[in-house]
Amino acid sequence: MKTHQKEFRLSSQHLLVAVWRGCLVGVLAGVVVSLFRLIIGILTDWTLKAYAHASNQPSYLIGGVGISLVLIILVGLLVKSDSDIKGSGIPHVEGELMGRLRVSWWSVLWKKFVGGSLAISMGLMLGREGPSIQLGAVTAKGLAESLKVTPKEKRILIASGAAAGLSAAFNAPIAGLLFIVEEVYHHFSRLVWITALVASLVANIISLNIFGLTPVLHMPDGFEVLQLSQYLLLVPMGIFLGLLGYGYEWVVLRVGKVYDALGKMFKIPAHFYGIFALLLTFPVGYFSLELLGGGHHLILHLPDSGMLLGTAILFLAIRFVWSMIAYGSGLPGGIFLPLLALGSLSGYIFGLLLETMGLAQASQVTIFIILGMAGYFGAVSKAPLTAMILVTEMVGDLSQLMTIGIVVLVSYLTMDLLGGEPIYEAMLAKMVPVSHLENNEPTMIELPVTEQLVGQRVSELELPADVLITTQVVHGKSEVVTGKTMLQAGATIYLVVNESDIHLVNQALFH
Repeated sequence: MKTHQKEFRLSSQHLLVAVWRGCLVGVLAGVVVSLFRLIIGILTDWTLKAYAHASNQPSYLIGGVGISLVLIILVGLLVKSDSDIKGSGIPHVEGELMGRLRVSWWSVLWKKFVGGSLAISMGLMLGREGPSIQLGAVTAKGLAESLKVTPKEKRILIASGAAAGLSAAFNAPIAGLLFIVEEVYHHFSRLVWITALVASLVANIISLNIFGLTPVLHMPDGFEVLQLSQYLLLVPMGIFLGLLGYGYEWVVLRVGKVYDALGKMFKIPAHFYGIFALLLTFPVGYFSLELLGGGHHLILHLPDSGMLLGTAILFLAIRFVWSMIAYGSGLPGGIFLPLLALGSLSGYIFGLLLETMGLAQASQVTIFIILGMAGYFGAVSKAPLTAMILVTEMVGDLSQLMTIGIVVLVSYLTMDLLGGEPIYEAMLAKMVPVSHLENNEPTMIELPVTEQLVGQRVSELELPADVLITTQVVHGKSEVVTGKTMLQAGATIYLVVNESDIHLVNQALFH
């Protein structure tokens, strides 16, 4: 009995420390990301006003082009000085947690903040959410280094900072937690989810105090929900979104080759590819302001837009191509919100087609926009739980969770059958050079014993060399592991592993 009480007190201490550290991460990440979001909003308003003036007085366009080119060159210089600020930053966070990357937290923090603020606010079809996740992660890494925690505790804080970053960017604390568990860790760890949840909630409180309680993508009230007899329509919709998602992933993983060809042709180095994206974006902004940016305003106005089917298809094509142009340039900016914008247009188009065939009402189109966002994101990210909760939190309506679940499931299965990979893992695989994989610093990790591992003996596991399983904890009781130890359901195992081999251990045990 005394042993059990001692173990319980030790566990409680660990949990209290996790809560306290989660609060610290949430405050710091919440402030950084909220400020990032606020600055982007202000600069974006200036950009849209400048485009509006240029459409009335074309001479303004020349000055706008000149200023924008200077700023995009500045961003390019930042990218040149630290390549870890390129793109969304989510693959970098995954790489850090897997031991495959080691970024300079301060360099990434201020350069991503400045570069991301400028690039995203220029009207390019980039999102703030990926950079927000990276900003939250590197902020937490800085805190971890100041606290001088162990490598294992540092990874927990980095993951929690990433969750807090997503929470503050989207006002979606539960989705922030799920994204880290589902996309990065791929399993539940007690300390991870508690620290990440606390950090997400605290960051969300800070964000709500600055931006208000209205959900980020609040849909108009009064839209008609689907009848039970219409639920069969969700299956072809999920297949439709899965196919579109697979096409998106195929293109986004290859668009860099187009830029490399253009760079060789015009003798422009990779860190200045953003010049191409900026110049190609000017015509879009000149003729249609609503197509610019990550897609936030487009999604909000879509339900009441009265947009015709042909126009919606044209908008989808433009958003798809220019999202690739923006992201492929390597500018600091993400694909999170652009994905949701593409999903909303895809759902809107599907709803209009059903209306034309007499299978849905015009008043139901809004629900198809919501379903489109969830299904498209769920397919591309291959993180279905995150997709369901993220869209639910963003629109602020729990009533559609059942229909969202069906569409996300079907789109996910379609993507999986086509051989699609989780987009951020695929990006990380393309991004990480061999030189980043030679980190032989040992660390301890904890992993759950899943159903596929239950009943196996430790000696039967096919693990990389130099991996040592030290302990198995079952219902609070610890036992030293030998080759004959049988893994038990509900247990947690502790492993000593080189940081660069963490991803190999995850692949061996969970794939």
